[in-house]
Amino acid sequence: MGTRHAVAAAVLLLIASAPARADTSKLAKEDVPLQPKATLRGKDKLCCGYPLVDDQGWALRFYWLAVEDDYEPSKQDPRIPHAGACRLPANTYTALYTRDGFFFARTTERYACSLQVEGSGLLRDDRIVNTTGDCPWGYSSGRRGYDGRAIATCFEELDVKEFPFGRGAGVRPLIPFKSVAVDPTVIHIGEPLYIPEFDGLVLPDGSIHDGCVRADDTGGGIKRRKMDFFVVTYGNFRFLDDELLDVSWVTPHVNAPRCEYLRDM
Repeated sequence: MGTRHAVAAAVLLLIASAPARADTSKLAKEDVPLQPKATLRGKDKLCCGYPLVDDQGWALRFYWLAVEDDYEPSKQDPRIPHAGACRLPANTYTALYTRDGFFFARTTERYACSLQVEGSGLLRDDRIVNTTGDCPWGYSSGRRGYDGRAIATCFEELDVKEFPFGRGAGVRPLIPFKSVAVDPTVIHIGEPLYIPEFDGLVLPDGSIHDGCVRADDTGGGIKRRKMDFFVVTYGNFRFLDDELLDVSWVTPHVNAPRCEYLRDM
């Protein structure tokens, strides 16, 4: 009798310790497709750091280089944004100037507006240019100061070897798919961030994003819980927008060990 009870107890223990399995036999008979099971992963202590906000509590936007050749009046490329603040006639031109008042380039007004919005651009002659802020001359999108005078934006040419994709805050080069623009009163410039919504994201070249970005830039419209992700081209934005399924809110993490390789040395 004692041996029987011992065997029964052992069987019950094995049943209790075995992982529960769903009965899918009926589903298979009815030709109901079964979804592949996700691989369970434990917490990676070398990964993610600490979230700054609750899940998806930070607004996500994108920015890119404004490429002059894409804004030629003869081109009607649907991949290039010609709406919003820069909905201007395609055949009107304006002059760009440096902060010192020297003539810099002549472009379409629509391109000048886009260059002003994005902050960095590629001219037709392969010069990489950046905005240098407000000045008394140059292109004006219609903004006016308290005295009623038009506020213009000036530009400068960058060293292509040092800033091949434009310049962010200070002398920081923009890095494709790694640089983000932030409010520096909330996130320190140079701070690496882990974005779980980016982890595993397929990039336009087929590589996989590791979720790590760095605060390399700022912007006049970026206040508090907002972030702009640098994606180089408008076409890349369209690609990533599809990959992200129109996700427009993210969850930045700080002090993520995985992303320490982006910290300034």
